[in-house]
Amino acid sequence: MSDPIRDALASPVVAPVMAQEGEAVELAKRERPPFPPGCPVRPLGISSNIGGSQLCFYLDYNGQLVGLEAGNRHGKNSLIALFGPASDWLEASFPQWSAPKFEGRGKDRKQVAPPEIVGFDQAEASRAMIEECARKGIFDPAGRMRGRGAHRHEANGLVIHYGDKILASKHTAKGEISGWTWYDAGLFQRHVYQAATPIPRPWHEDVDSEPGEKLLGLLNRWHWRRKLMDPVFLLGWIGAAMLGGALDWRPNIWITGGRGTGKSSINGDDQIIHQLLGDAQFRTAEASSAAIRQSLQNSTVPVIFDEIEAEADNRRVNEVIKLARISSSGGKAHRGSQDHNAKEFTLASCFMFSSILIPPLPAQDRSRLGILELQPFKQGAEPPVLANYGLPELGRKLQRRMIDGWPILMETRARFQAALSMAGHDARACMQFGTLMACAYRLLNDGLPDDEAVNAWVDKSRPDRMAEISEAESEQAMCLAHVLTSPVQARGGEEREALSHWVALAVNELMVPLDAFAEGVGKYDKRLQQMGLKLVNASWHPDERDFAGKVVKPGRWGTSMASKEDPIFLAVAAKHRGLDALFQNTKWAGGVWRQALERFEPEGAIDGPKVKFSHSSQRAVLVPLHVVLDEDELPAESKRDAVLKWREKQKSGEAE
Repeated sequence: MSDPIRDALASPVVAPVMAQEGEAVELAKRERPPFPPGCPVRPLGISSNIGGSQLCFYLDYNGQLVGLEAGNRHGKNSLIALFGPASDWLEASFPQWSAPKFEGRGKDRKQVAPPEIVGFDQAEASRAMIEECARKGIFDPAGRMRGRGAHRHEANGLVIHYGDKILASKHTAKGEISGWTWYDAGLFQRHVYQAATPIPRPWHEDVDSEPGEKLLGLLNRWHWRRKLMDPVFLLGWIGAAMLGGALDWRPNIWITGGRGTGKSSINGDDQIIHQLLGDAQFRTAEASSAAIRQSLQNSTVPVIFDEIEAEADNRRVNEVIKLARISSSGGKAHRGSQDHNAKEFTLASCFMFSSILIPPLPAQDRSRLGILELQPFKQGAEPPVLANYGLPELGRKLQRRMIDGWPILMETRARFQAALSMAGHDARACMQFGTLMACAYRLLNDGLPDDEAVNAWVDKSRPDRMAEISEAESEQAMCLAHVLTSPVQARGGEEREALSHWVALAVNELMVPLDAFAEGVGKYDKRLQQMGLKLVNASWHPDERDFAGKVVKPGRWGTSMASKEDPIFLAVAAKHRGLDALFQNTKWAGGVWRQALERFEPEGAIDGPKVKFSHSSQRAVLVPLHVVLDEDELPAESKRDAVLKWREKQKSGEAE
C-alpha cells in the first residue's frame, strides 16, 4: 500500500505562487515597543545627507543640543555623556542582566544567585534612541537654534533666553499680550533654546521710571557735544540692547572723543555699560568678524567694542562694521566648516563702538550709527562714583521696564518715526533715531508719547544738527569725488594735476572762446576724452510715430557739442580703458561707476545716451556740471535751478 506522504517527499515540486501580480510578499512583523516614558534626554529628530551620514539630534541632560552619528556614535560612553547623572534611566529602561548562578549537577543542580542588573543594554538603548529620532522626523538645526538674548515670539510677542530659563509672553485669542511665563531652556514651540551660562534676569517686581531717570542723571555728568540728546540716545541704546534680537531694527552707536573725555568710564571693563548688562553682552577690544560670529553663534546679546581705532589699514575694522550693518536690520551669516557643511550664524545684536578717532565709513554704514561725541570735562568737575549707583541692580530694573513696555514699544517708535520724517530725515535715519528715542522714552515715561513730547526731542534732532547725516556722503558723491580728485598727467612731461582742474579749464574754454585757429584751442576737452570724459549738451527727442499714431521709435536723450547757451553735462563713459585705470581696486571698478553716478538723477543726471569720445561712440551717464564744480565757476544755464527747469521743459515737450 502506497504512502502519499512518502511519495510526495520522494518527488517534491515547486509550490505555486498564490499572490496576484504586483502584490508584495507580506513579511511577519514584530511590533517595536513604544519609547519608554520619563526620558531625561529629548530626541528631536534625524538629518541625513547625500554622503550617507545620518545625525540624530538630542537635547542632553544639560539642555544642550547634541548631534550623534547614527552609525557609530551611540556607544556606551556617548550615551552616558548624553544622560549624565540620569544614566540610571538607561538601566531601568534597557537593563542588561547577569546570568544566574547554579551549583551542583544533574538532579542536584540548584540556582544559588538570580540574574542581576549589571548595566544597560547598549544595543537596545541605542536602537530605541535612533528609532525615536526617526519617529520625530527630519530635524534641521538651521533657523531653529536660538541663543541667549531676546527674540521675536509669535506675531508680536517676545521671548528672552536667559541661559537656563526662557521668559515668553502669553497671548489672548486676539493676539494681545496678557502676561509672561517662565520655561526651562530647551524646545519651545518650533525653536530650540539651547542651555547656556545664565545671564541676569529682570527685576522681580514692577518698576517705575525712577531707574531710567537715575541713569540719565548719571550720563549727564559727562560733557557731550549734543548736551541734550546724546545722553538720551545712549540711554535709548541701553534699552534697545536689552531687547535687540526682538526688534526689527537694531540701532548701533559710536562713542568718540579725545583722551581724558571719559569714554572708558562708560564703555570700559567693569564700568557703566559692563555693570548694567553683566554677562548679557559680548565684550572685546580686538576681535575679527569671524571670531564675533563664532562667539555669538545664535545669541542676540549686544556686542561692545572698546577702543576700535582707525588704522593705516582699516580692513579688519571694516569687516567688523560690516557685521554691525548686517545686524542692524537682522540677518543670517553662513560660512563653510571643516565637515563641508554650512554653519549658520544669527546676526541680531546691537553694536557699540568707542574710539578716539572714527575710521572712514561708507555712507550706508555711517547712516546706521548714532555718533555720540564726548568733550573734555569742565574744569573742576568731579567724576561720579559708580559704586553709589548700584549698576547691576539698576540694569535688572531697566530690563524689567523694557519688557513690561514691549506691547507699546512699536507704537511709541512709530510716533517718533513719523515726526522725524516730517523733519526731513530719510527712512533709515527715522528707524535709527526713532528706535533710540522710543526706548529712551519707555525708560523715562509711562504710556505713549503725546505730540509735545515727541516734538521736544525731534526738534533737537533735525538733520542739520546730526553729524551722522549732515556729514555723510552719498555713494554717487564719493564716486564722483574719486574721479575729480584723481591725479592725471598729460603727455609731454607736465606736472600731475587733479582731473577736476582739467574739467574747470575745459569749461573756461567754453565760457571764453578763443580764435578757432589759435594754438591749444580745445586742449583740455581732448584730454578729458582720452580719459573717457567729455563736456556735452543734451536734448530730448520725443517718441516718433507713424501715420496711425503707433510709436515706431521711443523717446530718447541725445547729445551735442557743448555750448554755454544750454546746460552743460560731464559725460562719463560706461566703458572706457581710461576710467578702468582710475577705478582700479575700488568698489566702482568694472563699470560699476555708472550705477553710482546715475543716482545723481534728482540733480538732473541723464543715463544712457551715446557720446563720442575721441571718435569712439560709447554709452554714457551725463552728470550735471553743478555737482562737479562750484556754481560760481559755471555759466548761468548750467546752475542747478536752471538745469532742473530745463529738464522739466525738455520732457514736457516745451523746449524750443
